[in-house]
Amino acid sequence: MKYKQMLAFRMVMITGSVSQAAERIHVSQPAVSNLISSLEQHFGFKLFERRKGRLIPTPDAHQIYENVSKALSGFEKVSQSAHNIRDHKSGSLRIACMPGVYGVTFMPDVVSEFLADKDDISVNLQVQPSLKIQRWISSDLYDIGIAELPLIHSGIECEEFNFKCVCVLPEGHSLLKHETLTPKELDNEPFISLSSDHMTHQQTRQAFENAGARWKVRVETQLFLSAARLTQKGTGVAILDPFTMKYDSHHLGLKTRPFLPDIDFKIGILYPAEHPRSFLAEEFLKLLRKRLLDFAPNT
Repeated sequence: MKYKQMLAFRMVMITGSVSQAAERIHVSQPAVSNLISSLEQHFGFKLFERRKGRLIPTPDAHQIYENVSKALSGFEKVSQSAHNIRDHKSGSLRIACMPGVYGVTFMPDVVSEFLADKDDISVNLQVQPSLKIQRWISSDLYDIGIAELPLIHSGIECEEFNFKCVCVLPEGHSLLKHETLTPKELDNEPFISLSSDHMTHQQTRQAFENAGARWKVRVETQLFLSAARLTQKGTGVAILDPFTMKYDSHHLGLKTRPFLPDIDFKIGILYPAEHPRSFLAEEFLKLLRKRLLDFAPNT
């Protein structure tokens, strides 16, 4: 039994007319008649009798009508679901993002932009440390993750983004007279650094060692946001990522200067390597890549 046969049968049952049924399902009258005839052959009994130009359903037709209607309803629900997926009108996403402005500002902004015209899509957004996000993605617990690199766990596909950090200073700092800052200008200057296992800590320390300058770390912290706040309070200068600078520099009243040599900050879009991504996830990734590239034109 085929879909068009069931559809023609239901329309004739509803309208009692081949011509009206043909008009409703946008086919010719002979096509409807052929569909009904083929369905009767399939069942092995008559479905209609013609009386005074109208088709009168047989008792057997009434008996199968409800089941045919249910079958068509199920088919239409599947079809509508497929259309909703294609048009991004339904579905869900599980997204994990690292802390700082990424989890509390950047990613919520991206998610809100994506959901603006998608009322029936739901998102589970979790803010967690990068290593935990890697573990979740590796275990296929989440669809998409944003985390610091390098990768520790296997089973992850990664798109890498590389950002150039800048030096930040409080308003009125004497070093703002320099257009660019290097370890030479920052020799023995109180410094706010991320933790010793962070990629920017290691690069900054190496830059000072190579220049023969003293790197005077006054405070170590885990987040760029904390380093920005400490800098704003005059505790020291810091090397920050472009995300924190965009979302908090004006609020904190910080000033920036390029720093040489380059201090790279690398993050990745992560997803499970062994499982295909949904159509909805692919569409979200298009927007996410675009917003990340706003910060990393050199990626």
